[in-house]
Amino acid sequence: MFSVSKKILIRSFREAAVFITLRTKALLLAQIFHSKPSSMTTTNKNDNKGLYIAMIIFTMVCITSCTKVLDVKNVSEVNQEDIFGDPKAIQVAINYIYSIAEPDNYGGSFPNTREFRYMVGIISDEARPTLTYSTATNGINNGVSFTVDLAPFQLWPYNTIRQINELLEKINTLYILPDGSAQSTIDERNGLTGQLKFWRAYRYWRMVQVFGGVPIVDKVLDENSPELYGARNSQEECFQFIKKDLEEAATLLPVVAAQRGMITKGAALGLLSRVMINRASPLFNPSNNPQYWKDASTSAKALIDLNAYSLGTSSDFGQWYFNKDSKETIWQVEFVLGKKEHGFDAANHSWYQLQGDGVANCPTEELVESFPMLNGKAITDPTSGYDPNDPYVHRDPRLKATAITNGDSSFGGTPTYTYLSEGANVPGNYMYNPNQLNGFYATGTGYYLRKGMDARLLVTKNYFYGRGSYSNWIEMRLAEVLMNYAESENETGNTDAAYEILKQIRQRAGIEAGSDGLYGVPAGLSVAQMRSFLQNERFIEFAFENKRYWDLRRWRLSETVLSQPTHCISIQKKANTPPTANGSDYTFTVVTSRHDITYPPVFLEKFYFLPLPKAQLQLNPKLAQNPLW
Repeated sequence: MFSVSKKILIRSFREAAVFITLRTKALLLAQIFHSKPSSMTTTNKNDNKGLYIAMIIFTMVCITSCTKVLDVKNVSEVNQEDIFGDPKAIQVAINYIYSIAEPDNYGGSFPNTREFRYMVGIISDEARPTLTYSTATNGINNGVSFTVDLAPFQLWPYNTIRQINELLEKINTLYILPDGSAQSTIDERNGLTGQLKFWRAYRYWRMVQVFGGVPIVDKVLDENSPELYGARNSQEECFQFIKKDLEEAATLLPVVAAQRGMITKGAALGLLSRVMINRASPLFNPSNNPQYWKDASTSAKALIDLNAYSLGTSSDFGQWYFNKDSKETIWQVEFVLGKKEHGFDAANHSWYQLQGDGVANCPTEELVESFPMLNGKAITDPTSGYDPNDPYVHRDPRLKATAITNGDSSFGGTPTYTYLSEGANVPGNYMYNPNQLNGFYATGTGYYLRKGMDARLLVTKNYFYGRGSYSNWIEMRLAEVLMNYAESENETGNTDAAYEILKQIRQRAGIEAGSDGLYGVPAGLSVAQMRSFLQNERFIEFAFENKRYWDLRRWRLSETVLSQPTHCISIQKKANTPPTANGSDYTFTVVTSRHDITYPPVFLEKFYFLPLPKAQLQLNPKLAQNPLW
């Protein structure tokens, strides 16, 4: 993660201190992060860190300064051009923006009780937790938490937006380059502006994704600014604002980052592709304006034509988390062992690998059944070769890279069994609860999570609550933009383009080409049939990448899909047979998730656009609440 760690801050300030003391620079930067207008306050605790970051910067500068510092009683007496004309000092401030604005990565972005535990897929049809951890998500799945007071995703980051606006203003007015400046100096300045525009666009996009139109503020406001209590802008105005910021950011940012985790031209174009495919989708485009699909296609093509990324081979699938220089990765959040860690592995290991808690995100039967056979055919196709009595053989290789199935020994070398125990605490049987799924610390679905789990950690097992893992979070990779392009082209009637993308995706996955070279994609699909096929392919390809929940929303399929119970696989070992990976030694029965029996899933029409935070409505009477709330 590109973050404001102590060492980075210290190093950056040492390099920046040339004509002015470090302490003074810290105080000036602190003014930005500690000041805010009286309205448009945040309901996100991460955006209330301005005072803390100011104190950290000030304290570390005082501790690490090797020379006598100037005691400055009134910061306003210092010429601000000295600090805001210094790119390294400005980058320190932008680093703070990274630390609070980066994607929610392994922890999702809905209320949870432990660090990096639940992913957003757990409130879709992608996953369910073990019984132990269900309380944090049941209220979302059954709709109880969707109230004006309790609704999830209550992001209102106008403090951060103000900080970004102020930094942009300072750069524009105080960081003026003389004529004849070196191109490297020009690029450095452009990069600062580009990063800020990217993060402003991303913060606005996260609000639009949840609420629809929100007030647009693109300048620094004071307590007397009429815009401080402005009404909401329309969805389309917000999309155009985000689009403009990202297009400008793409022209300013480098293709290759100076440091891993920093925002690049590709990240700006990739986010623009994500935003535009959402704008074109039914949630934001109920009249199905064809121009929106064309715009989405154009945005995706711009990233593809950059030719800076590639898919790699089947052995690369799922390795982006660990190969931090993967050519497929467009945007990643950096973690470093011993400096910035997370607890994803501790949260998701099976029983015998536990160090603390585990089993937080268990793949559902819906997800597992979505994976085709090795020949690319759906398991519902009678010619696919699927055997329900041995369901995991000859399947799409992505299944093994995503979920741990009964008897699988590919992860860590030790077989993991998920069949129902013949008795409590039977040695070697790691789903040991008799006659039921969802045992304490046992899988809640008959499967364990594999994707994103780091086998390197099994050697020392040095992972625990919220720490020990250092795999990067991959927020965006080339496959997402390729699939965006396929979807948008299909919606304009160009199904041929969708076929070509699917062939690339499936070839990399390791699926057999077949005699027709279509990798199992049925020939002659209509636009509607291809749409359904692409939706399923996204389910498979992006499992546990925090995409499914939001995809269902933008397709307006949540009312149908998320109001149905998910299912598990109940596996019984045949009598007098030892534990093996052979399907013939077991019986397999699909059963309804116990969570969903106790808490029947509900997704209502009004959940597509959630209520604005009540505190903001009380502060600003011009803000209109979303319909049905």
